[in-house]
This record gives sequence, structure tokens and C-alpha cells, in this order.
Amino acid sequence: MKQLNLSVVISSFLLGLSIVISSLIISNSGDRELNKDKINEKEYKPLMTIQETAEYLKITESQVKTIISSEDTMLRTSGLSGKLFPVIRIGTDNYISTEDLKDWLKDSTALRKQY
Repeated sequence: MKQLNLSVVISSFLLGLSIVISSLIISNSGDRELNKDKINEKEYKPLMTIQETAEYLKITESQVKTIISSEDTMLRTSGLSGKLFPVIRIGTDNYISTEDLKDWLKDSTALRKQY
């Protein structure tokens, strides 16, 4: 009988140990996901400057300015189909909406716009 009790104790200990270890592994992986979201929140900006937009699109600042001025001209003269470049003017500064830029990019690509 003593050997049966010893094997039950050892089995119970190993089972408890495996539960504790698996709990630690699961909690650490959850923490990594939360930290990743926090990092993305810090990096996310609802508005970008012309320079940041150029870096995001991997083009030059002058190309971004050309897009803005071209769309302004087309809008005033002949009307423009599709989404407009998401520029917001605050005083003399231009800012670009991060979320709307993604939509504009998809729409401009689909319409094969040229600037």
C-alpha cells in the first residue's frame, strides 16, 4: 500500500507542477501581445506631417506636395472622381489622416491615377 500512496503523491506533484508551468507560459505569451499593442498605440498617429507621409509612402516630400496641389487643381477646374488625398490644413500647415491615407491609396491604385 505504501508504494501506491507514494505513486499517487508523485503523480499529483507532477500534475500540479505541469499546471503551474503551463500557466506561466500562457501568461507570458499574453503579456507579449499586450505589450505589442501598447507599442503600436505609441507609434500610431492619427495625423502625419508631409515628411512623415513621404516616409510612409516611400516617396519624396515634393511628390506628396505635387499630389496635393494636383488634386486641388483638378477639384477646382474639372471635378475629381474617387477619393481625395486626405489632407487637412491647419493654418499654414498640412497634415494627412493616417486612416484615410490607406483608403486613398487603395482607391487611387484601383483607378490607376497618375500625377
